[in-house]
Amino acid sequence: MIVVGHITTTHGIKGELKCYTDFSRQDLVFHENQKVYINGKEHILTSLRTHKNHYLITLDDLRDINLVEDFRNQDITVKREDLKLDKEEYLIEELETCSVYEDEIYLGEIKEIGYNKSGYLLSVKKDKTFYIPFQDYFIKKVNLEEKKVTVQNTKGLW
Repeated sequence: MIVVGHITTTHGIKGELKCYTDFSRQDLVFHENQKVYINGKEHILTSLRTHKNHYLITLDDLRDINLVEDFRNQDITVKREDLKLDKEEYLIEELETCSVYEDEIYLGEIKEIGYNKSGYLLSVKKDKTFYIPFQDYFIKKVNLEEKKVTVQNTKGLW
């Protein structure tokens, strides 16, 4: 299961829920009739719209605030197979906990993935924490089966 968003609160009285997300592939998840899970239970996104920097979503066509109160402060998850990714495709979120190597030298483990104006940053920690921009110039190969990311041109970063 992959966390794709977090329901913060309700919005209005017609059952809409305010959902915050920084998921990298929102296009794969946030659309009508998408299957999602909250606390392990399956739900269907029956409507959604953007509002400021959140989504306002309706689950299972529940159109009453009293029916959706229990969804407050809950994570929204999906099954990876429901995203229908190609074999070579992966999600940036799946890189957390991968080991990072350059020229067979272990540099550390990816602890978190941040985002700034220029793109994603991999926070790598071994003895100290350093950041690697997630760009082709630095990322040589990603192998999710081995939980290994091979990088290049990072000598000045660590």
